[in-house]
Amino acid sequence: MNYSQFTSYRVPQSPLARFGLLLVGLVILAISFFVGIVFLAVAAGAAILGAIGISIRNWLGGSRSSSKQEDDVLEVEYRVVDQNKDQ
Repeated sequence: MNYSQFTSYRVPQSPLARFGLLLVGLVILAISFFVGIVFLAVAAGAAILGAIGISIRNWLGGSRSSSKQEDDVLEVEYRVVDQNKDQ
């Protein structure tokens, strides 16, 4: 079976064209690698800044939260529903 009729891309016969395609592929690969590194650095920086912010918030507000938790009282009202009563 001839698969060439199903493909839209054909490898060029010229060695110069093949070399050019190789260079273009390597450039695209290098650019995508560096873009990925930049996004990784931005995500790591955001995580570090977030951790520093949470640490500072816990450090500054740590003494107030322990005494505040003892004073909190939760009051609720509830009623017991008997399932056998409906039958």
